[in-house]
Amino acid sequence: MNTVGQILLIARNSKNLSISDISIELKISKSIIIDLENDNIKNNPDIIFNIGHLRSYSNFLELDTETIIKKFKDQVSFNIKEEKKNITPIVENNFFKIEKFFAASIILVVFTSFYFLFVDQNNNEINFALIPDIPESLEPIVEKANTFNNLSKNSDIKKSDLINNSSAIASIEFDENLTTVATLKILNPTWLQLRDEENNIVLSKLMDKDEEFSYELKLNYNITAGNAGNILVLIDDEVRGKIGKYGDILDSFVLYKDFTN
Repeated sequence: MNTVGQILLIARNSKNLSISDISIELKISKSIIIDLENDNIKNNPDIIFNIGHLRSYSNFLELDTETIIKKFKDQVSFNIKEEKKNITPIVENNFFKIEKFFAASIILVVFTSFYFLFVDQNNNEINFALIPDIPESLEPIVEKANTFNNLSKNSDIKKSDLINNSSAIASIEFDENLTTVATLKILNPTWLQLRDEENNIVLSKLMDKDEEFSYELKLNYNITAGNAGNILVLIDDEVRGKIGKYGDILDSFVLYKDFTN
């Protein structure tokens, strides 16, 4: 079945007319005549004008213009359907979605790990405050007063009982007539390490609140602590004050008999 363009071309040649003859006679540009004969007319905003040119061209060639126009409209509509069929579907690239999901997962894991390692602390009793509730200059006095008040409530408590009831005692037997005993009383949970003169570890642990450790002062243990302000020093049951200030990190500190703070 011939297309509209082929019908026009055959009719023009049968009348021995050139494209120039048609262009001059109908005042239609040669390019439009060529497009009509080559079926190169698209359904665009100029389709109305092209249908008008086609009508003039068909009438000039003495063709059945109404049939030509109807066939032309059907032909243009058919071409539109073919173009729609040939449209390549857009394939969504899932690679970028996977990449974004993977990156988001990594960020979530990092932040979750950071939170549980550095933010969330199970032991809420640990006190790392750098500012105490009372002036540090008064704390040794208060601690000393509290200690002696507690001792005075029970007159049966002896110095030897205090030593023997300590939660951690150096592996020696104390002779109160010959030795000077140092006791480290833990006021709040604090990491504590003691090493002897040969650098052997005697104690290394996180000490609980109210826990104590006693040893002969002549052993010259090196004391390392995470928070010196949480450690109260007693020399032969006499309160001498804290071993340092709140927040201070103590490294290889050796107590002596005349210690006071």
